[in-house]
Amino acid sequence: MGPPLSRRKVLAVCSVTSLSCLAGCQGWTSPVSSSTSDQSDPNEADDSLGLAYSKSRTSFPSEEEAHSGWVHIVSDGESADLTFDVRLCNELGDVKPELTHSIANEFVLRFNVTSGFSSGTSSNGTTEESQCSSVTHLVGGANVPSDWETLAVAVNNVEIQTIERSGTMPELRPLPDPVRPR
Repeated sequence: MGPPLSRRKVLAVCSVTSLSCLAGCQGWTSPVSSSTSDQSDPNEADDSLGLAYSKSRTSFPSEEEAHSGWVHIVSDGESADLTFDVRLCNELGDVKPELTHSIANEFVLRFNVTSGFSSGTSSNGTTEESQCSSVTHLVGGANVPSDWETLAVAVNNVEIQTIERSGTMPELRPLPDPVRPR
C-alpha cells in the first residue's frame, strides 16, 4: 500500500485532467451570455463565446504550496486555444467566468464576482491588501478565432491583465495569486 496522496498532488492531477478534457472535448463547452435579459433580440449579434471551466473551493494554501495564476493563449491555424488557472478570494463572493467578443478582434475574459472589486488603491493612494482565508479555484478554457489581437482579463470591470498578440508565438501571462478584494 502506497503513501496517501497529498492535497497538492490531488489538485495537480485534477487540474491536468480538467485541462486534458477541455483541450480534447470541445463538445463540453457551454455558451455564457453577457446579457442580463432572458429575452434576446434576433437582430442583435451574440457576443458571448463558449467557455468550459471547473470550480472548486478550498482553504488558502500554506507558504510551502506554490501556485501561480496564469492565462495562456496560442493560435493553432484555424483557431486559438485559451486556457486559464486562477484563484479568487472567497471574500469576493460567488464567481462566474465569461468570455466575450467586445470590439474588432478584442476578447474579454471576465470573472464576474458578487462583491465589489476596485483597482486596488485606497483614498490615500496606497495599495490595500486584504487577508484571504479561502479561495475559489477556477481552471478552464475556450476557443477563439485565430485572428484575435487582444485578450483582456478582468474582474467585474477592473482589468487585471492584457495580452496583445505577437505573431504566432504562444502568450502566457501571470495573474495575481490569489485575486484579492481591494
